[in-house]
Amino acid sequence: MSLTAKELQQIRGIGEVLSVRIIELGHDSFQKIVKLGESGLKTIKGINPKAIPDILEQARRLSANDTEARERKVAALRESLQGLRHSVQELTTSAKDRFSEKLSGKTGRKLTESLVRFIEALEDVEGKAGKKVKRTGKVVHKAEQHLEGLAEAGLKDLRKGLKKARKALQRVNA
Repeated sequence: MSLTAKELQQIRGIGEVLSVRIIELGHDSFQKIVKLGESGLKTIKGINPKAIPDILEQARRLSANDTEARERKVAALRESLQGLRHSVQELTTSAKDRFSEKLSGKTGRKLTESLVRFIEALEDVEGKAGKKVKRTGKVVHKAEQHLEGLAEAGLKDLRKGLKKARKALQRVNA
């Protein structure tokens, strides 16, 4: 995660000018500052050598907070994906109950194909859930919106809704 100069100023001992210098040198995350270490920080012009141990300790703490926040977001995202999978399963059983006689022919094959393609897209997104957290969250929310209200929809609308939800999921890779 790239930090702005303002976010880097959370560390006591790093002001406006120093934060810009640090970012210009490519150290744009708390993890990178920790990895830089004392010797690396000493090479940066304008840094107080006495403040370096305190700066490193603060960067370690903030780095841990960033990691924990990301892990929480990924866990919430995985829960949303499970909820999406569950709602599709409910839609499937509902459609099977309501349209049992219509599902035997071509219409049934098309619906089955739509469901399979949606599940494949969902599995693809689940595999990438930890990489693009923000984009994946938006996409899952959009897919949930497309699936809302499909429990009472007709067969054609059900297929259309599944297709829109699948297309939304595929935007993770875009």
